[in-house]
Amino acid sequence: MDVEHHSEEDLHLIELQAPGSAPLHAGVSASGLVYLRGDLHPLGSATALIKAAREHVPYAALGAVNVLFPADWLRGECQHDADRLRVIAAMERLVRGAGAA
Repeated sequence: MDVEHHSEEDLHLIELQAPGSAPLHAGVSASGLVYLRGDLHPLGSATALIKAAREHVPYAALGAVNVLFPADWLRGECQHDADRLRVIAAMERLVRGAGAA
């Protein structure tokens, strides 16, 4: 999968699944950036997509509403939401661990 941006970079997709839940998709770019779900953005995935495009933030569209964004960018968007920051940190650890496996 290619990351949409001015320059394209391969993205290794990872599927995370907890027992009894739907799979979550994430990714790691060739340069080591972790990409997480846009619904972690405080204003939702659709607004995150608009903001990312306007700010020239790379993203990977997996479908019409399933979009992955760099974890660092999402963290910056969630500075006033400690719960989201904890979820982002935990998911980033999971993705990095899954990518090493």
